[in-house]
Amino acid sequence: MAYPSVKEFEKALFAMPLEDVVKNYVFEGKPFAFRGRPRALAILRRHLHARLSVADENVVVIGSGKIGFSLNPHTYGRRFSEFSDIDVVVVDGRLFDKVWLAMLEWNYPRSGPRRARLYGADLKWATDRKEELYWGWFVPDRIRYTGLSLPDVLRPLRDMSTAWFNAFQSVSRYQEFAGRNVSGRLYRTWEHALLYHIDGLRQIVRDIERAKEGEGCDEIHLNGSDNKLV
Repeated sequence: MAYPSVKEFEKALFAMPLEDVVKNYVFEGKPFAFRGRPRALAILRRHLHARLSVADENVVVIGSGKIGFSLNPHTYGRRFSEFSDIDVVVVDGRLFDKVWLAMLEWNYPRSGPRRARLYGADLKWATDRKEELYWGWFVPDRIRYTGLSLPDVLRPLRDMSTAWFNAFQSVSRYQEFAGRNVSGRLYRTWEHALLYHIDGLRQIVRDIERAKEGEGCDEIHLNGSDNKLV
């Protein structure tokens, strides 16, 4: 399989709808990280299915591990290397709603002194989870519970965070993933994942356009300087 260069990818960014770019370049196809390792993706999917009960087709590698260079707007274009992480999208409404319902059970009832208002660590935790919920994704193993009230209510969510962490950490026991950090982000639906990644590409497009505008200004400035020298 041929993987696009950065320049070829940028041509696609400006020639195709961003939705199609995400579907064709980010979600579909064989991961760059697994070139020469034809069994790796199947191993990853089988492992996560066994540990988290997620469907094979709802597990995809993204980012530099997928295309060969970073698609993060802050590190765009950086080549995939032996030190690069492998980022994974997991789409599973059942797991997502499990996180959501645990949050609600922790926060209800909102009447009375117990939950009339949230303060301190509780307020920060709830605010962070609400923002993630709004965008349609969670990273279960990055959710922290230190200092929260009613910890027993959150035990099912803590157990899921642990299961998520163990599932991705244990991938490294396979030879195909030795020495790699593999991490996953949970989305409620493919539509949520699509919108998130479209927005990332939109930021990259804006940065490219700004860079071109800056080059144009520099060229005009240089030409003006030459004219003065003449």
